[in-house]
Amino acid sequence: MKSICIFEDGTYQNFLPLAYNRPVYELRCGIYSFLDRIVLQYPDTEINLFCREYLNNLVSESHSYSVNNIKNNNKGCLFVNGRLLMPTPISVSGKEEIGIMDNTIVYARLLIKNCRAFTPEKFLDQGFINELKKKFNVKKVKARLVRYPWDLIDINKEQIKSDFTSHIKDGLIRAVIHEGVHMIKDSQIFTGKNTVIKPGCVLDAENGPIYIGNNVRISSNSVIEGPVFVGDNVVIQPLSRILAGANIGKVSKVGGEIVNTIIQDYSNKQHDGFLGDSYIGSWVNLGAGTVNSNLTNTYGTVKVQMFDKVIDTGQTFLGMIMGDHTKTAINTKFTTGSIIGFACNILMTRTPPKFTPSFSWYSDNATRDYDVKRDLQVARRMMERRDKKMTRNGEKVFKAIFALTEAERKLHDN
Repeated sequence: MKSICIFEDGTYQNFLPLAYNRPVYELRCGIYSFLDRIVLQYPDTEINLFCREYLNNLVSESHSYSVNNIKNNNKGCLFVNGRLLMPTPISVSGKEEIGIMDNTIVYARLLIKNCRAFTPEKFLDQGFINELKKKFNVKKVKARLVRYPWDLIDINKEQIKSDFTSHIKDGLIRAVIHEGVHMIKDSQIFTGKNTVIKPGCVLDAENGPIYIGNNVRISSNSVIEGPVFVGDNVVIQPLSRILAGANIGKVSKVGGEIVNTIIQDYSNKQHDGFLGDSYIGSWVNLGAGTVNSNLTNTYGTVKVQMFDKVIDTGQTFLGMIMGDHTKTAINTKFTTGSIIGFACNILMTRTPPKFTPSFSWYSDNATRDYDVKRDLQVARRMMERRDKKMTRNGEKVFKAIFALTEAERKLHDN
């Protein structure tokens, strides 16, 4: 059987805090995650995954694929960078070679005898590429490798269109449609089974396709303007405006105005408030009236603070990046280009800091001490509300992230 291995490289650090709790290839852009999109292009192929060691057991729980261990076969293996937006598959068969762009490994096609020398840790080491250049034929390639979370936001609309054209192809309406629902260009609208669309809703696919999964409830008088993706078991509250580029993960509850924002699975933004040009992790709860700015008053490019450095993103529109398990109080207001870490609790009436380190608890009166036991208890309670239980591996990863983010917190405290 042919074999591929999807790996993450050292650039995963650019995707923190979103990548603390998952490999970069589990991030979504368009209709699919990077992992799902690559797997779709390799049917009847053995799939292997490489990730950071502390994520190994948690990733193994989520997937049936071999993790951090290439299964023995006689055909060799094609290693594919998990940050790759791949429009067409790279051939598994062919001569041994390393595909490189800008000193980054895009892919490596190897015989089985050479696969064993490749480990997850080596792909995380930028110096590893110099070793490969000495041993294997190198081919310079042009590829689309995302480098930062705002790359995902920037290309999200076009990727929804591309995924729909490549993998969905045509619209299909399987939802229960109540009287008074209006659909514009229904050939570009796909709805899954047991989905219900209540009276007064408008689904407008004139400027891009709309994909709605199974068991979705779209409440009355909501407007959806494509390109949009809505995952399985999502609830869209009444009077919602789900606009171009909205990308809602499964089992989420959303409302208010959402535009060009990716929300991972199991998160809540149920109430009024604007959320634009942002990327939100899983198990996030945004309190009523939480809003973000996505455009500076000078109309210049947005600058963000990534830990100890400031980066000009080159983007005119950029809202916020928020890690998993973070919560906000009602009427929280985030400035343009805010970075909010993993497992934060923000309870402020004034504007929060533009950079919020992971495990922070901010209130108007004081900043509380970091307490991983307390944060774990909050995370468990939220998961239980969705009939999910944090596994032992999930708890270990949570604690590992707390240890990994110590330097981040110390930098901010100083």
